[in-house]
Amino acid sequence: MQSDNKLKLSFTKVSTFLNCRQKYAWEYIENLTTKDKSRALKIGDIVHQLLHLYLLKELDLEAIQDLNKVLDVVKASYTTEDDLLALEIASESSILVSGYLHEFANDPLDLLPGETILETDMGDYILTGRVDAWARSNDDQKLWRIEYKTTAKTDSHYLQGLKSGLQGAIYDFLSETLFKEELAGTIYNLIVKTKIPKYQRAFTRCNRSAIERMLKTVDGVYRDIQRNDLYPSSKCYSYASECPYKVLCEFDSPGTREAFFTRRKEVHIEPIVDSVD
Repeated sequence: MQSDNKLKLSFTKVSTFLNCRQKYAWEYIENLTTKDKSRALKIGDIVHQLLHLYLLKELDLEAIQDLNKVLDVVKASYTTEDDLLALEIASESSILVSGYLHEFANDPLDLLPGETILETDMGDYILTGRVDAWARSNDDQKLWRIEYKTTAKTDSHYLQGLKSGLQGAIYDFLSETLFKEELAGTIYNLIVKTKIPKYQRAFTRCNRSAIERMLKTVDGVYRDIQRNDLYPSSKCYSYASECPYKVLCEFDSPGTREAFFTRRKEVHIEPIVDSVD
């Protein structure tokens, strides 16, 4: 039986813990978050929302090309955003999604809307995640997971990271639990934010050994969290960006918290829940 008191573990939580246990404590025990997302993260968020609304048939291509309608989506998500920056985010998101829909206008896939939170009771804890979308191939009706990625560039290391990562294994496992069938694999739709946007597609077959490794990894993370085995790592920089919580590790004070952080807001979305026997 699922218990509301059980710890919920997502890819974001697990990867944060694996990179720095103290950062996990700041984010998920103290519930602190930085006051503002980067512009790139906001654009990625709006692109995902527009694609989801398109799959739900709540927005068509004409609406996505209507800057005022996209601006409404931006302002609904970022209520305190500066008007000029909100307009820039809406404009770039509209261009990216419009180009993507033109590129794959004759897509031989039957797309199924995602952005659904999946939760699976693993016994001691709950494994959770949000999947972008799914699709069935028209010829053999095999099930594929769809993942949208907005990125500034792609290379062999980036693609290999997508195909062998912890995130994919978690989402594949959750998808199979929901649909009660084997997943053929994942289709990565890449929206590359170059001067002239590029649209690429990469395929990977479902990796059973990756799922098995993921389950062992998540189980180990759960047990270390239960032991309160938390300490800072030396990974204070990633892609030349400083960890925003480094300032707290160096000097934690009420003033520092008030200046740079806010409390994470709880957003409740009714998940699809299943149990693993």
